[in-house]
Amino acid sequence: MASIEVIFIRHAEASGSWGDDPDPGLSDTGIAQSKKLINRPELTQLDDYSFISSPKLRAIDTARPLAKKFKKELIIEDIFTEIPSANIEPENKQDWLKNILQMNKNDLPKNIAKWKDNIISKTKAFSEDSVVFTHFMVINALLSELNSENKLLYFYPDYTSIVKITIEDGEFRNFSIDKNKKTFINL
Repeated sequence: MASIEVIFIRHAEASGSWGDDPDPGLSDTGIAQSKKLINRPELTQLDDYSFISSPKLRAIDTARPLAKKFKKELIIEDIFTEIPSANIEPENKQDWLKNILQMNKNDLPKNIAKWKDNIISKTKAFSEDSVVFTHFMVINALLSELNSENKLLYFYPDYTSIVKITIEDGEFRNFSIDKNKKTFINL
């Protein structure tokens, strides 16, 4: 039984808000947060891991210091990008997202449901240990599914927070959440 570990890291603080800038880089605080990842004890043994990132600049910029430390090429993977909102006017994005978060997952718009399903499928298909630099909603889509929640929102991951998921034979086995304390949940 092959066990795969996938580490999801939320991007550091962005230089602009999601509603105002479709692809901001990191703020000065975010740059400092990304640099601190290289000293995190749970991220010291990544020599054999693949490094994957959302195509969004804030995720790529967050990955750079850790990828440099381990001399890794960063693989850009569109599936782990932020929740699709291209047709939503910037001034309406916050209200739109609040509405999405309150919906039952069975009632989500088709493009959002497909986005969520693609994230789940891609994660289950990993064949090697990997680190994925991604977004608040991607992590929530995964964990809400793992816990059979009715809504997409599961928790509030902080900037550069870490979620570890173990996959065995293409199925989720357990996960841990890094907040102020770690939570380990068997599935």
